[in-house]
Amino acid sequence: MDIANQRRMAAQLLGCGSNRVWMDTNRLEDISEAVTRGDIRRLIVSGAIRAKQKTGQSRNIALYRAAQKKKGRRRGAAHRQGGTESRFGRKERWMIRIRPIRQHLKELRDSGALERSVYRQLYLQAKGGMFHNRAHLDTQLRLRGIIKGELKPSKRAQERRKRRRDAARSIIQPSSLAKVEKKARKGKRSKAKRGVKGKEEASATKPESGGAGEDDAKKEV
Repeated sequence: MDIANQRRMAAQLLGCGSNRVWMDTNRLEDISEAVTRGDIRRLIVSGAIRAKQKTGQSRNIALYRAAQKKKGRRRGAAHRQGGTESRFGRKERWMIRIRPIRQHLKELRDSGALERSVYRQLYLQAKGGMFHNRAHLDTQLRLRGIIKGELKPSKRAQERRKRRRDAARSIIQPSSLAKVEKKARKGKRSKAKRGVKGKEEASATKPESGGAGEDDAKKEV
């Protein structure tokens, strides 16, 4: 049975190659009788003809490895290729180091904790690489007596911490999340069962009002 013409029309309607066109072997007679594009469309709607799924490489393992690397794993000597600065450039490291320090200095200046002359002096010291990070900068400010007491994190810093926490939670594998949700559902079901049992026991312990009234009436007679 020659159905090459029907396969060609189905491939054009489905928008795929002729090799991806699947035809139901139990309905080959109906397919062979289809002559027009309208007939092929009706067969596609009925499910006799459809497009096969594309064959490709799964991204599941690659996504899992990327998540592991984001957590800091798989970065040992066996996984490294290239020199230190080729893997993580000197300029990128400097940008990651200096930007939070400058941002923190700007927040302190805008809040009034630093004068502009002191801010300019600290800015130039940060440019020279005197401060390693924000915590080191705060320690130096307290030792010099510029700021007293603990510094409260700004709203922007709190938002950054919240984003990091959410990102860390999103890395958790879906299987473990499904287990947690399953436990929560079991707990809700057990609570519901306990509530139903408690109501049944309470209704069983209540005395019947009608029976007590009949006994009192008999005693009076």
